[in-house]
Amino acid sequence: MGFGEGIKNRSGFDGDMMESLYIIGVIILGFGVMAKLLINLGNQIDEGLIELDEKLALAIRSVVEKIPGLGESEPINPIQMAFAQLIGNMAQQKQVIIPPKIMERDEKGLFIKEQ
Repeated sequence: MGFGEGIKNRSGFDGDMMESLYIIGVIILGFGVMAKLLINLGNQIDEGLIELDEKLALAIRSVVEKIPGLGESEPINPIQMAFAQLIGNMAQQKQVIIPPKIMERDEKGLFIKEQ
């Protein structure tokens, strides 16, 4: 005899039907437990990523502060700024501007040779 075979309960289900209902209940319970575990795992991963991000930010900050020239910012030297403007102005004055030529075309739209 199988589980619950030949036994009839008050609800009118026979033993095989009750066995199926027990199995379905256990499967649903298993899915519920699995869903809860996955939600907890997701929360732990989120917390771990936040902690990792904070530690990485602190590590990058400490490395940048140790590199000379990156950690601190000096005000721009006015003499250096004046030299930079002077060099920029000299470069603009030395530019040679070639005036555009107007070239004539014939009736076919081809350029005419200069004579």
